[in-house]
Amino acid sequence: MTDLKEIEELVNESGNSFHCRVVNYLKEKGWHTLVSPYYMDSSTSKPREIDLIAEKSWNHNDRYGRKNGDVIIKLFIECKYIPQANVFWFSDKDVASAKQWVITNTPLPENNNNVFTGKHHYLATNPKVAKLFTSKNRPNTENEVIYRALNQSLNAMVYLRGRESIIPDIQAGSTPILASVEMPVILCNSFADFYRVEMEDPGEPKPIDANFQIEVNYAYLDQQKNHRTEYFLIDIVDFDKLDNFLGVLEADKDAIF
Repeated sequence: MTDLKEIEELVNESGNSFHCRVVNYLKEKGWHTLVSPYYMDSSTSKPREIDLIAEKSWNHNDRYGRKNGDVIIKLFIECKYIPQANVFWFSDKDVASAKQWVITNTPLPENNNNVFTGKHHYLATNPKVAKLFTSKNRPNTENEVIYRALNQSLNAMVYLRGRESIIPDIQAGSTPILASVEMPVILCNSFADFYRVEMEDPGEPKPIDANFQIEVNYAYLDQQKNHRTEYFLIDIVDFDKLDNFLGVLEADKDAIF
């Protein structure tokens, strides 16, 4: 018979325990969640999964206080337990590409005079973003926790975006959808082993103590087997700073309507 202590160690060391903490916390904050959904990757014809899809809607009222419709934010989340040191190289964000993403993927307009477009957190925060990273698993890049999380979150978003809402009231069609914005996220149990180096002025690595973003030009085969390259920003969030990130998403929602 397996020793109970071994079972307890298995539970404590499993990333599933952190996964469950994230799900429960988001539910407490009013988010609907779908745990470890599987999907068929049409480019490889293999089943894949993402840790979590989280979605929340807000009612938007017109100027007379009548309900006009819902604004939705959907997150494709990878939950990662960080077992060792990781170093990220930071440089200036590609603001032009970030702005184009916001214009393409939200109702916010291209008009340079529209101050609300610039309030989306892809443009209003993190002027410097991570562009390179490494861990002790080098040179086996595929085993790096951030590399795996990046690919899992983006691959799922590419193949699952635009699908039906996971919110029952939205599925029932009780209110019209005014906007739906989908974004990838990597949620970490801790930033204790995260360090940053500046690409333009390399020096001693410094601890990372705030949520940040990774900038990626992601190449993939779409569902029609066409080659595509797409710009993404991925939010990297410390579980202890999850409230801060949820507040940022609230501000995104306010900027949209």
